[in-house]
Amino acid sequence: MKSVIDQILFRNLLDDGEKIVYVAHIHPFIVYPVLFKTFSFGLIMPAIGYYLFPLMPEVWVSWAALGLMISAYRVIQWYMDAWIVTNLSVINFEWNSPFSQSTNRIEFGTIETTTSEIHGFWGTVFRFGNLQIDNVSSAPVTLKNVALPQKVERIIMENQNKYVHSQAIRDHGQLKELLTNLLRSSQK
Repeated sequence: MKSVIDQILFRNLLDDGEKIVYVAHIHPFIVYPVLFKTFSFGLIMPAIGYYLFPLMPEVWVSWAALGLMISAYRVIQWYMDAWIVTNLSVINFEWNSPFSQSTNRIEFGTIETTTSEIHGFWGTVFRFGNLQIDNVSSAPVTLKNVALPQKVERIIMENQNKYVHSQAIRDHGQLKELLTNLLRSSQK
């Protein structure tokens, strides 16, 4: 599930001791129309133009280079808009441009419920839908048109259970140590 690309791109979002478990993206089927238009207008049109009017290669090469840059930007924008599930929390990362980004961290201890829903024919066929996290500290957070919402929900719940269990063990150990110290100090 974890890739080297995810480790590199999202490493600045992680706290000490935090590890990426899964990265959820909007389903590519939703992005295809935008990418198809960008690709068609930015790369295919200049190729046709060059074929029909070969005496103006600078225009067509410039157009194709611009189309390639815009297509790459759209792919990066799709990939960077993600929910990063870590061993400690869920990070909602919204990437609008290199200069406009927002992050919302949802700690596992504050998550009340998660809800996934799939609507429509295409959602059912391609397995994409909405995933919502209701938490104690703020309004619900929704990732629309996420690929495999039930899988992402299951991964979030599994990691939340692991986190809560490890917190309970840690709290139990601290309470035990506190009571031991209290008994020792009262016996003196």
